[in-house]
Amino acid sequence: MKKILRSENEWIERFTGMGAFWFHDGNPSRPHALLTSGNHSHGFFDGSKVIEDPKILAQAMYDLYIKIQNQGGDINNTANPWVIGSALGAIDLSFQLGQLLDCRRGFTEPVIGEDGKKTMKLKRFDILPGSNALVVEDVFTTGETTRQTITALEEKGIVIWPIIGVLVNRSGENCLNGRQVVALIDRPMPIWSAEDCPLCRQGSEAIRPKANWTQLTAQY
Repeated sequence: MKKILRSENEWIERFTGMGAFWFHDGNPSRPHALLTSGNHSHGFFDGSKVIEDPKILAQAMYDLYIKIQNQGGDINNTANPWVIGSALGAIDLSFQLGQLLDCRRGFTEPVIGEDGKKTMKLKRFDILPGSNALVVEDVFTTGETTRQTITALEEKGIVIWPIIGVLVNRSGENCLNGRQVVALIDRPMPIWSAEDCPLCRQGSEAIRPKANWTQLTAQY
């Protein structure tokens, strides 16, 4: 088994230090995360902070690559291998991991259907039926985007690798439709509606993380 360069705790510490990862410590005086959806959470991951730093991204993806290799073997032993991310957060991830695996890479992107619903589709890449694809994501929350990406690939006759590579798995689940989720950081971060938020009931204030990072991380 190949050895990763840094442990999960080391990556948590590093991402926290660069303002990409935050986890509530249980102190009700401390605010918690108000997400874009309007829901609340006691954890937050900003993948953009990782993607914008090429050195950090390369190191993180190398360790994720080793984890994937240790769990699932080498996708290069399959026919016409690809690494596929979803736009926009996982595009750079698919590029980096594709470099490490020395295989083609691409991405799915959102499309609004006639019914007004958004789905992920493979638009820009002609991948032959029977090809094999390793799917990657920056953050795994509900898994819905990943499901849509897998469906889009399967509609093209593409075989999905039995592992999904993720920077941060906040879902609390380790499988998606029978496929193993392998993450650099595996840390459950529940999401609640404003009405059901236990941190609100304890007196913690919900604030937007990116705009209020200093307030989130202050001493209380």
